[in-house]
Amino acid sequence: MEFKSQIATTREQSKILLSIGLKPETADMVYHYTNSRVESLEWELQTKPPTSRGKFWTPERIAKLKSPFHKHPDGTLMTGEEIFDRLWGKDIPAWSLDRLLEIMPKSITQSNRPNADFAMNSDGTFWFISYEELGYDVKHQEMRSSSFDAIISMIEWLIDNNHLNKEYLKDKP
Repeated sequence: MEFKSQIATTREQSKILLSIGLKPETADMVYHYTNSRVESLEWELQTKPPTSRGKFWTPERIAKLKSPFHKHPDGTLMTGEEIFDRLWGKDIPAWSLDRLLEIMPKSITQSNRPNADFAMNSDGTFWFISYEELGYDVKHQEMRSSSFDAIISMIEWLIDNNHLNKEYLKDKP
């Protein structure tokens, strides 16, 4: 018996979610850049939200970061901002399957029609993510061999059609 369980988005899938507008702070995991010289150890998936500038890491706190171990090649100490960027600047948010399902609406309200409800099925080869009216009339469906790819495609459709909760999305410039 061979299992190929994926527990979080890959770095590439995460970059897609960020590029379509999902806020990094909605992620429940992070790919931490370790700075290892061994390529297979360069990225570590951590089961914690990404460290980001925000409530805790304010510009004032970042400015106060000090470390005798973080120096420039000439030996001068790095600033707090440089230390923060060195420690967490390359990190990539990651989303578990459960978190992605939490983000997606359980149903889509339609004008003059019943709600279209979320459905997720597999035939053993493909994953089908859809919103169905009354359990059979498909409003929209995504089919992919990976459950994560199917959900990411559906999230993109939800965003494009204004069905995803705006609090999960980055503000548009």
